[in-house]
Amino acid sequence: MATSIWERLESGVVVVPYTSLDDLKSYREAIRDTGLNVNNCLIIAVVKTKKEREVLSQNSVAVFISEKDFNILGRLKNPEALKTLGRKYDLVLFIGDQPKRVRRMVAKTMRLIRVGVNSTDPDNHVNLETTGQSPSHLISFVYEMLKKIS
Repeated sequence: MATSIWERLESGVVVVPYTSLDDLKSYREAIRDTGLNVNNCLIIAVVKTKKEREVLSQNSVAVFISEKDFNILGRLKNPEALKTLGRKYDLVLFIGDQPKRVRRMVAKTMRLIRVGVNSTDPDNHVNLETTGQSPSHLISFVYEMLKKIS
């Protein structure tokens, strides 16, 4: 019997717009609730400014990245993000529309599937739409949808 895409996932990177540290913790809990090992999953929170990233980077809940972390040639200058994005992940999940430079950099880490939730990015393999906005709803929604796809 064919296994679903979700059952083939061992690792993932979730890219979210930064709203609060509590939301980031909720994303981690939601990932854990789906059965994925949170130690094999990375949350990248996109912040508006480099200063905000520097302040928030002291928290180990996520890797913070700003569009200002890219030089004029599009190269990432954020050492923490460079280190973590050197790995490959089975799932790349974008929540909402993210800056083009961030999408391009993170997309390079994909091994299996690239999914967008409430995203208009045509490069995603799957674009899902939902009205729910809570981290637990968004992650469980992706979980349910990818369990149906083989």
